[in-house]
Amino acid sequence: MHDADLTPVTVLTGFLGSGKTTLLNYLVRQPAMRDSLVVINEFGDIGLDHRLVAKGDEHSVVEMSSGCLCCTIRGDLSRSVQQAWEAIEHDGGRPISRMIIETTGLADPAPILHTLMTDHWLAQRFRLDGVVCLVDAANGVSTLNAHRESQRQAAVADRLLLTKTDLVDEEQLSRLACQLATINPAAEQLQVCHGELAAEHVIGGGLPAQGRRADHWLRAASYSQVSPAAGISPPTQGALVSMMAPASYPTLTRHGEQIRSFCFTVEHPIEPEVLEDWLDLLMSLLGEKILRVKAIVKIAGREQPLALHGVQNIFHPPVTLPAEACPDGVSRFVFITNGVAPEAVTRLFDYFQAPQAEQTPPSATA
Repeated sequence: MHDADLTPVTVLTGFLGSGKTTLLNYLVRQPAMRDSLVVINEFGDIGLDHRLVAKGDEHSVVEMSSGCLCCTIRGDLSRSVQQAWEAIEHDGGRPISRMIIETTGLADPAPILHTLMTDHWLAQRFRLDGVVCLVDAANGVSTLNAHRESQRQAAVADRLLLTKTDLVDEEQLSRLACQLATINPAAEQLQVCHGELAAEHVIGGGLPAQGRRADHWLRAASYSQVSPAAGISPPTQGALVSMMAPASYPTLTRHGEQIRSFCFTVEHPIEPEVLEDWLDLLMSLLGEKILRVKAIVKIAGREQPLALHGVQNIFHPPVTLPAEACPDGVSRFVFITNGVAPEAVTRLFDYFQAPQAEQTPPSATA
């Protein structure tokens, strides 16, 4: 199935008390959300009028007065969504137009993104449209400093919604916005009061099906830029292994999180085997530390570029884009990492790009 035929999924995350339920209550009443499936943790949090439309698993699917459908995560995301899907089909309901997954306030979104990419049943039906993170403006700075989960939520987001902005002054708001921009410089920041936000600011944040607005999806210009070092010999295996050690950056939280973001650019077409070997080894060695990767890549011998999207050591199947998505022929990789120096990424690329058949690439156990 083509990526354009898959149902888009928005992951809604945010720390405890950030206002996810308030926002959901406002969203599901909008026409753009009709026929959506909202996956939440407990029905009681929604507080909307709804009626049971499926029997069997208690509260497996409910229909809300807005026309949305709602199910709860009961342990396993894939199983819960599959039960909801089958219940809707059995009841003769309209096809699901999109899915919204609300994470718990203490959850790292990465496992959900992993599941969407790796679960066979889900991957055949759904595609990630975007990650939206809510941040409580009144407590955001202290929460980011005290809780690693909140920083990871912000780091992987495509959009950041600053809630409860009516409770803080401009100085507090500016300080929070600057801290969030340090963690995730490309994420669009929007202010939200009482959950009142148009649905289009939450949905539609992913790569467009036909590749339009690909530069908007990548937002490469927002990141610090690094490129392969011209004229420098590729590193030896020993040098590569030493670079795989955690970067000695100042920590951003008490928990030792070292969230870094940068854009790695390659100005010439990349050979397919270089791209595959580089990313395979990079993810094997540092996958847990690479929170998210987005890329638009110009492949040697191909007119059309590819869009790549990865979470830790898992990549979504590449999406072919029209040639105009990469008009200058420059490949751009956006990395959001925990304690990984840009040099570790760029020098490993140099290693595979240079002809050095006599060397053996470093192993994950080195």
